[in-house]
Amino acid sequence: MQSKIEQLLSAFVKVIKEPWASALSGQERIWFLVYDPAEQRKIDFRLGDFETATMEAGKKWKSISLKPCFPLWMTSHEYKDDYFNSPEYIVDQLEAEFIPFAIQFLKNELAQIEQDQDTLIALKDVSSLFGFARLSEIIKRCDKDFKGRLLIFFPGEFEHNQYRLLDARDGWDYLARPITL
Repeated sequence: MQSKIEQLLSAFVKVIKEPWASALSGQERIWFLVYDPAEQRKIDFRLGDFETATMEAGKKWKSISLKPCFPLWMTSHEYKDDYFNSPEYIVDQLEAEFIPFAIQFLKNELAQIEQDQDTLIALKDVSSLFGFARLSEIIKRCDKDFKGRLLIFFPGEFEHNQYRLLDARDGWDYLARPITL
């Protein structure tokens, strides 16, 4: 019997080998690879297998990590020391400053990638934004900044066309394609 990760990899292989339609909107060119958050380390360990499957399907693989996004914003913030002493004061700044920063961070990362219609961009470490920003808000603002497909490694759940990051937030509807077990 295959492990959950093997099953997810098999589901991904089927999707990556399908022909890619070119007349889709940015939102329709996004894929969510949905898995149990408890499987995160196993997913991280197997990223190379997803990359290999992509290249064997004749596509290009590029990846972006969101892990440095919040630390970059915080270390450059004028009031960072005050926020560490009184974290409750950061709440207002998250919406006013961090969300635009996160959007620009992702746009900049996407702009640095040499990409074409056959490029799969793997977006990983999305859980690093949890509690600071809604992933849906950031993705919606960047869905025109990639040319091929955007694969989001998504620790959460997909049910009734709703995505829930880390099973904790209210879900959101999205036109993206789920890849699940």
